[in-house]
Amino acid sequence: MGGLVRGQKPKVVLVDVGGTLIEAVPSPPEVYAETLSRYGPAVSPAEVAPVFTEVWQEMTQEHPLGLDRYHLWKGGERAWWGAFLRRVLERLHHPAPWQEVLDELFATFARPERWRVYPEAFPVLKQLKENGVKVGAVSNWDSRLPQLLHGLGLAPLLDVVVVSALEGVEKPNPEIFCRALQRLGVSAAEATHWGDSPLDDYRGAQACGIFPLLIDRHGLFFDSYVRASHLGEAYELVFG
Repeated sequence: MGGLVRGQKPKVVLVDVGGTLIEAVPSPPEVYAETLSRYGPAVSPAEVAPVFTEVWQEMTQEHPLGLDRYHLWKGGERAWWGAFLRRVLERLHHPAPWQEVLDELFATFARPERWRVYPEAFPVLKQLKENGVKVGAVSNWDSRLPQLLHGLGLAPLLDVVVVSALEGVEKPNPEIFCRALQRLGVSAAEATHWGDSPLDDYRGAQACGIFPLLIDRHGLFFDSYVRASHLGEAYELVFG
């Protein structure tokens, strides 16, 4: 495992966004189910959820690992989400007009009120700033993320925001982590990265030489990872 020397406190904390700083409330399958039910036959979140996951995994595997999915899709991020929605509708055999639904969903998930900041996120980020630790967000997200972070009040607590759709690379590609470090003016040995994906966050940061910490909110992973159940615990493990 690369990164910090024992006893050394990092100068920089890199953090993932979705599942680490914020979560969608209601969940995406719930939003899709409610929206589709207004455009045609009623469909439940329980019906949408497995299809949503299946299509997400399928489309993730269709592009080269580490390259941004939106750059590679003809028409960019909106076209990618349109293709995603059409596959979901096809698997559900739902007749909703995909273009109208896409317009609504694309606007919905850009709204701050559709997202919840985890309760410990603000206190931890404020404590890091008070201690002189720089914080950078590193996220696989489309270009709407910076504005969303502003709307949620998180932007003032982040020194840099590195977004895959704006960089052309995505986690677990170590390049996206290295770009964040360059913009913050530190080496990998002076940083830690906290995120909820074993591959994208943990292995990706490790490949860049950064000390990784897995945010495992639901106790899903094994002890081969350095883990914390939330950001407050991560802070105590690294800085306590």
